[in-house]
Amino acid sequence: MGGREKIVCGGLALVLIALLVPLVFMQWGFLDLNKRQKELADRRTENRSIAEENRNLEKEIRRLNHDPAYLEFIARKELGMVAEDEIVVKFHGKDTAE
Repeated sequence: MGGREKIVCGGLALVLIALLVPLVFMQWGFLDLNKRQKELADRRTENRSIAEENRNLEKEIRRLNHDPAYLEFIARKELGMVAEDEIVVKFHGKDTAE
């Protein structure tokens, strides 16, 4: 191989390296692409979880709007409400169940 051929091969190698380095290391390069694919997978998992939570909340809303017994149960449990004809009796002491 002559001197001129060595220079051409060396020049081509440098051009190839100059083109490959940005593809691997710079923004939108291979390493960044892998990072973004993982972020996308994480967001999709998070979105599925939020969608499931939304479905559960919609079911809860429907029950509260259409099921009087469930509404009464929640009012008693979470708000401590009692019916008009009921009497609240509170016991104090460590032996009583809460």
